[in-house]
Amino acid sequence: MIQFLHSTWAFLVLFMFALTLTNYLMSYFQNKVFSFNKDFRLASFTLIVFYIQAVLGLLAWFTSDYFTGIKQGHMGEYMKHAHDRLLVVEHPLMMLLALLLAHYGFNRMKKAESSKKKYMAVILFYGLAFLFILSRIPWNIWL
Repeated sequence: MIQFLHSTWAFLVLFMFALTLTNYLMSYFQNKVFSFNKDFRLASFTLIVFYIQAVLGLLAWFTSDYFTGIKQGHMGEYMKHAHDRLLVVEHPLMMLLALLLAHYGFNRMKKAESSKKKYMAVILFYGLAFLFILSRIPWNIWL
């Protein structure tokens, strides 16, 4: 059940990142003034959705057969196979790095003085996080 929720919620995460990045890029190039009601809340909601995804992912990982196998000493076997390595190591670590990047970008946006700097902080760090996410999604399982 948790795995299904994690896989389904991922669509919302990808949609929110795409929406936020598109909105911020358009606002940046149109020299719009940063709006708390629209821009801040959009970045905030995207981060919240991503945090929920991370919690679901951690719950799915800790309740998976892979985690049981790691506790039983099968980590070496998992590292020999690309598919298992992706699910056990690469996907979780890249998603946590993406979460840290998005969180850092959100904090930089809050502290920035000008609208341009606020937009650029989110574009840069949310953009990197989005690329990290896209690079380590197990596409062959997911779709």
